Amino acid sequence: MPLTRIVPQGISYPYDIKRIAKNRKIKTIFDVGANIGQTSRFLNWHFPQAEIFAFEPINETFKTLQKNTHYLNKIQCFHSALGSHESEKLIYIREDSELNTLIEPSELPSNFKKTETVKITTIDTIAKKHQLTSIDILKMDVQGYELEVIYGAEFYVKNNLINFIYAEIDFDEHNKECQDFGELNKFLVKNNFKFSGFYEVFRWGENKRYFGFCNALFVNCNL
Repeated sequence: MPLTRIVPQGISYPYDIKRIAKNRKIKTIFDVGANIGQTSRFLNWHFPQAEIFAFEPINETFKTLQKNTHYLNKIQCFHSALGSHESEKLIYIREDSELNTLIEPSELPSNFKKTETVKITTIDTIAKKHQLTSIDILKMDVQGYELEVIYGAEFYVKNNLINFIYAEIDFDEHNKECQDFGELNKFLVKNNFKFSGFYEVFRWGENKRYFGFCNALFVNCNL
């Protein structure tokens, strides 16, 4: 019996993607903000036939990403950030590499370690260079830079060539270092996507009473 018939809807996004995709094969995945490869390896396990493009701009973190994925020939690592256009940008490196962001800080982060200039390219540039006819899953964890990444996928978004988008979000429009759900949802709905579900919710406070952030899955309406 396939696990998609056992694991309830809304628990595991890879299983939900498999349910929605039905017989459509997941061939291409973009892991934007790949960090040290934890999600790339996770998705490789769920979709072993898929080519995974993993993007990480920070020098030290990129080296760890390569080390952690070198034995998986379906994962290609790119030493670059993704954004709305080709450029370079100064980034403030923090002690926790998962918190690094291209969003300009209003003040120096308390856990600031150093700065680094990173190269930025676009999804359209990479996808066209590799002659990709579609992107099945676009995963983003870029600390508030998600819409900029999507703006750089104009051709693939406008032509309905991205099937699933999985992004970290929160509901605090004042928190610039996490993508506001309302803003992202509004843009994606205008571009033929529908919100499908929340996953991996982080809660905080006494008895975990407060919602912190989570990941959201969006599905192209053409599926």
